[in-house]
Amino acid sequence: MKIVRNIEIFFEKYIEGFFNKQFSSSLQPAEIAKQLARKMEDERTVGVSCVYVPNHYAVYINQEDYERLEPCAPAVCGELSMYLSQESRSKGYTMAGCPQIELFADEQLSKQEFRITSSFTEAPAEESDNQLDVIPDAGDTRIFDKMEPMLLTRPPQQLLHGLLTVIDGLDAGLKIDCTVNRINIGRRNTNELPLTDMNTSRLHAYIVYEENSHVIHDAKSLNGTYVGNQRITHKQLKSGDRVKVGNTVILYEVK
Repeated sequence: MKIVRNIEIFFEKYIEGFFNKQFSSSLQPAEIAKQLARKMEDERTVGVSCVYVPNHYAVYINQEDYERLEPCAPAVCGELSMYLSQESRSKGYTMAGCPQIELFADEQLSKQEFRITSSFTEAPAEESDNQLDVIPDAGDTRIFDKMEPMLLTRPPQQLLHGLLTVIDGLDAGLKIDCTVNRINIGRRNTNELPLTDMNTSRLHAYIVYEENSHVIHDAKSLNGTYVGNQRITHKQLKSGDRVKVGNTVILYEVK
């Protein structure tokens, strides 16, 4: 009972308290935290001597909620990560590094609606010291660099490795790997795939990793995003698909 009470105090202090100060109503991040904990439970994998839980979580929220949260997304994800780490530790689960939580916009969702996907990923090589500073008192939670598939009764899926290549337009020849990280596409120079095409928006589209697939979303661009000849709001990509943004054509391939 003491552990449960400690988690309640942590939740109140770091999750509800933080968001009550930062935001008025609309989306309730406390609900996101609870759903993250449920997702972790649902996706746990029993090994020989450990119970493994996913360490990467993608939270999809309404576009309006996303625009409000985006300026302080690092703080939001940091607080949620701390909560999920405490939940994992209290149940004795094993996680590959500290929880990685990302926020994404999904225009198909209504206000206050959200959905969560999870996956097992390797802990980044540079993680160690910095990550441990963020989440104090690691306790019994084990952090390791690589999961050994032989120990799992249900091994995690192999991560999909894609490649984006600009094949037509001013930036022809530009390439970028497409794995679990979000790929922002457009004229903004901080995008993962920055374009000089003036017919693209600053943030024209983005690609996220969801349920072992790469999904492209149009970011409410002025000229739209096309896969083949079809204008899309979001679409699961297949190897060989050609994505058109402005006057730029991007080839998606699976390695």
